[in-house]
Amino acid sequence: MLSWLKGEIIHTWKIASRKGIVLNVGGVGYEIQLLPKQIDKAEVLNDFELWIHQIDREDGTSLYGFIEVNQRDLFREIISVNGIGPQIGMAMLEEFEVPQLVNAIENKESNLLTKTQGIGKRIAERLIVELRNKLQRFTDNDKTIHENKKDIEANQFSKYIDEIYLILISLGYVDNEIKESIKIITINEKENSLLLNSSSAEEKAELMDKHLKEILMKLSEKST
Repeated sequence: MLSWLKGEIIHTWKIASRKGIVLNVGGVGYEIQLLPKQIDKAEVLNDFELWIHQIDREDGTSLYGFIEVNQRDLFREIISVNGIGPQIGMAMLEEFEVPQLVNAIENKESNLLTKTQGIGKRIAERLIVELRNKLQRFTDNDKTIHENKKDIEANQFSKYIDEIYLILISLGYVDNEIKESIKIITINEKENSLLLNSSSAEEKAELMDKHLKEILMKLSEKST
């Protein structure tokens, strides 16, 4: 069974509300249905990677492609529910991002789920009953991504402080007075970390210049 494909898009297609591509992988063309919102990305990329779900029937094989693996995995959970086919699964992932859809199911928000075409109250409630205790791995994954992002931001802030420390050492200041004066930055670590991670290189240089001026002013006040 196919799980992942990488190749060149040689054709895009549309049949009613369904949209997809033909992907050339090693000289073989795979016809794959995509989420309509992903078609724009597909049209501008020559080298395209997709996570695949394959369904085999007597009348042929259908391939469903997703840019993110968690979309593919949630699609599999959705179509495992009795009475829900792949087109409803695709419609739900077109309507919602993965975290939104998982939250709606876990919080029993059936009215929100019925916004998807083809999902009535009864199907929405069946989805909730059958899936609400099976989707923990999707929320765990989001938490891991968030925690990794926080670690990266913390490391960047630490490097920024180290740079300022070395500049002050080069200006002749000693360790104890630097550590004390640098608290004017570290006391607002969260705010300054957010500023750093949303700034361009030029803006970071301006921020460092501002912080150095504040620290030098504090150091000069102590020496008088």
